[in-house]
Amino acid sequence: MTTTDDGAQKVWRYMNFARFVWLLQRKQLWMSRIDLLGDPWELALAGKQLGHVIRMAPITPVGESPREDAKERAERIIRDWRRRTFVSCRSASDHESHALWRIYCRSAEGVALQTTMGRLRQSLKGLSIHHVTYCEPGSNSQTPTLTQLATEKRPMFWYEQEVRVLLPVDERKVLDATKDTIGQGLEWDPEVALENIWVHPDADYSFMQTVTDVVEHYAPALKSNIWWSAMQGRPPF
Repeated sequence: MTTTDDGAQKVWRYMNFARFVWLLQRKQLWMSRIDLLGDPWELALAGKQLGHVIRMAPITPVGESPREDAKERAERIIRDWRRRTFVSCRSASDHESHALWRIYCRSAEGVALQTTMGRLRQSLKGLSIHHVTYCEPGSNSQTPTLTQLATEKRPMFWYEQEVRVLLPVDERKVLDATKDTIGQGLEWDPEVALENIWVHPDADYSFMQTVTDVVEHYAPALKSNIWWSAMQGRPPF
């Protein structure tokens, strides 16, 4: 878990209305399988790292049947890690992000769930939280851990300022690790974990009313913490 004293740092999750209702109804945090996030470079082994892993691969002892070669072994392990590593993503920022509104809310019917790192940690009962680092894949000659690979992204994603809740292979207790598993819902109380709910800057008043009604029904403690996006404000003239 991240150890820096960043408990007051705001973190955001942008989502469409259907996902928002699912979260409130089930009181669960959705953990997505990492290879289904849409970026083929998630958990990629490449460049200097891949070369180092191949060089350091164990050699088949004399007299034993030939094993898979080093590249095949690395590919098998990475493929397995990708199928059995699950994440929930947030953005660490003091302000809303115009770009993330547009990317994750394709229509005006979306919300941004805002909390703090401190609240998020407390709500996750010991699961690890990591700030994503942004670098060229395989830029150092080391054998990476699963956590290192799962919390690295290419530099073009720097604008996301991502924070990830990570449920890796060795921490899964109940999830059946098959290629057909797309994710898992974890018990999570939004009334305790969330600080504010922000409504899409382009939404109309009827959508604001709908969000308010849904929150009042499923998470009434949050009703007084629903706000219009700060982007909706207009200059004096």
